[in-house]
Amino acid sequence: MKILIRIAFLGQNFIGTQKQKKGLTIQSVFEEALTNIYNQPIKVTIGSRLDSQVNALDFALSFSDPNGSITLEHLKYYLRRYLSNDIFIKSVETVADSFSPRYSCINKTYLYLIQNQKQSNPLLNRFTYTPIHPLNEDKLQEALLLFKGEHDFKEFATPESSKEKTILTIDDCHLIDKEGLTILAFTGQSFLRYQVRFMVGACIRHANDKLRLEDIKTLLSGKKLKYQKLKAEPQGLLLYKIDYPSLKPDLFLA
Repeated sequence: MKILIRIAFLGQNFIGTQKQKKGLTIQSVFEEALTNIYNQPIKVTIGSRLDSQVNALDFALSFSDPNGSITLEHLKYYLRRYLSNDIFIKSVETVADSFSPRYSCINKTYLYLIQNQKQSNPLLNRFTYTPIHPLNEDKLQEALLLFKGEHDFKEFATPESSKEKTILTIDDCHLIDKEGLTILAFTGQSFLRYQVRFMVGACIRHANDKLRLEDIKTLLSGKKLKYQKLKAEPQGLLLYKIDYPSLKPDLFLA
């Protein structure tokens, strides 16, 4: 039996989601927790490989239940007791053995949160980016809209191999102005390594008059240009929502 766990987490104290040789990751802390709960080694499959300090309101991971000895409610209770307050267990459910938290996904929505005002709130610094000077929202939006649709994103990412597919589709991207925050939203089925942070970086470069719209269009055609790439700071990035066709939407605190 395969069990799917949906969580939210604050990424400040993790070096990412994928298990590494040293340092705390989402995968490593769940494998440790589940190994202790079941008293035998448990391997966990994660839905996305997120960078150090990136936050999530919706993240998925799965594992194979070794013996069915623990009910879902008890498992949820034990995990909440075992894990730190940086992680919130939203739901625990059984899924088909063929289900993959990574490849069964039909859409992911990422948000990038910017404190785009002269007076920033230090209480928001752990999950926002604060520019030295407020950014021109009109320029942010005109650059942002260029990313919608099918493009070659290899110049806005760090592909993990030369064979990795870099022609992808962004189904939707838009700007949200809410309570002192400027939020850049991106929705698509899959994203390359660092893709959202490089796209946001390009928007910031354009808002600061350091990158032209024509240059962004050229880069999206897969052509190289000599320009200073900007990888937006990680703490402003938030994995907001994951959509699976066979599962109901999992809202925060559901």
